[in-house]
Amino acid sequence: MHDGATLYFHLLRPLWLLALIPVIGISGLLLWRQHVRAQWGGVIAPHLLDHLIVRPGRGRTINPLYLVATGMALGIVALSGPTWRRELPPFVEDKAPLMIALSVSSSMNETDVAPSRLERAKQKIRDLLVARAGARTGLVAYAGTAHLVMPLTDDRSVIEPFLAALSPGLMPSDGSNAAAAVSLAAAALRPEPVAGTILLVGDNADPAGEEAVRRSAERNGLAILAVGPVPPTWEAAAVPVSIDGTDIARLERRIETHFQAAQGDRFGTRWLDEGFWLLLPLALLSLLWFRRGTTVAWGLSLFFVLQAAPSQAEDRRFADLWLTPDQQGRIAFDRGDYHAAAELFADPMWRGIAAYRAYDFLIAAQEFAKVDTIEGKFALGNAQAQNHAYEKSLAAYDAVLKAQPGNVPAKTNRAIVQAAFDAQEAKRRKQEQDDSAPPDFKADETKVDPKQKGGKTIKVTPQDLTTPGAAEAWMRQVQTSPADFLKLKFAIQAAAPAPAGGKP
Repeated sequence: MHDGATLYFHLLRPLWLLALIPVIGISGLLLWRQHVRAQWGGVIAPHLLDHLIVRPGRGRTINPLYLVATGMALGIVALSGPTWRRELPPFVEDKAPLMIALSVSSSMNETDVAPSRLERAKQKIRDLLVARAGARTGLVAYAGTAHLVMPLTDDRSVIEPFLAALSPGLMPSDGSNAAAAVSLAAAALRPEPVAGTILLVGDNADPAGEEAVRRSAERNGLAILAVGPVPPTWEAAAVPVSIDGTDIARLERRIETHFQAAQGDRFGTRWLDEGFWLLLPLALLSLLWFRRGTTVAWGLSLFFVLQAAPSQAEDRRFADLWLTPDQQGRIAFDRGDYHAAAELFADPMWRGIAAYRAYDFLIAAQEFAKVDTIEGKFALGNAQAQNHAYEKSLAAYDAVLKAQPGNVPAKTNRAIVQAAFDAQEAKRRKQEQDDSAPPDFKADETKVDPKQKGGKTIKVTPQDLTTPGAAEAWMRQVQTSPADFLKLKFAIQAAAPAPAGGKP
């Protein structure tokens, strides 16, 4: 697997290059026959032919044979499938999950970076959230201890109020326990089917050393945004804060490069055919035919084309002369015309993929049902889930897991569909019970016991504060600021006994 930077140029269909042999041979023969000596050598004596040859002045003329030979050579190279990069298969997520670990130690209040190290770090995190719109991002705050502020979410508006509220005064203890923060971020990324990236944002490294922090990241990539002086051992891995967006661009490249490599290792990749790039020089080469002596022919051709005004069906027949249905479908797919691509593709898998992208999940399911492969059954499960045909979707996922018990995407999607199916069944049973239950009449009078001492006591555990959705639920029920909520949450977590294994 390449690292995203190294290029491996090769040809997908190298045997097409054999077609260059007749092109070169015929072109050479035609060039030789165009020579005066080849035309008249057998008629005029050689000692006389030298004196009879008239050489015209050199002009800017182009031999049409050169144009034809060059065009054919470019077309053959394009058909040979030059490639130098890979692409991921369809239905694979194209946005990297990212956990950000932000240092909130007292040293982050230093103003050597205006307005302060902490505020500049928050500004850069906001810029990164905007640049990664639609991607899932989580947030961890750390000083002497590390705490999960927000699990992975694709809604940056949920993260921003808690990001703005973070300050050193909220942390239970001061310090720089980066290893604990990275370990907590790695735990949040552990359920992901492929590895993500952990971004460490701070002004100093963990005193435990670089090796301890990298070990805490587990399978995930580690990137560092330095908002202050960095120890020499971290300089190679750190991206210093810049006054413009170059630091964010560098971080994005690192995040995406690591994620694509992880996806390639998990799902596999295929080489992307880049031969279409040669269509540009071919088109430019065709412009040379608009030279003196051929403009009349081009004018007549253009006249007949405009007069004919071919219909869409005729355009389709013309395209069929040069491109297969799958090639026409891929062209429409690449330009985002998924409805047209679904009609053009002959391959049922690609027809289903195009229909799925066009939100026509019924057609997608019909096409995927024709594909008797693991990928086809997995895609069928996705399409049936979108159609709310949960039982059929579960059956498709079960078929995948029967063939590949360790297929993580199928396990994850099946759990989601099973939960939706259970909720649907529970709602149906409740409706049946409500239909058979007696009418619900309101009370004629309500009295409050003045001697009532209080209600039921609810004990809040640290685990209740770290589950997804807990922050949102608290903010709906408790009229408090994000800063107060985080301070209470961090204090409860810091007072709780450490879990087994010593990890936060």
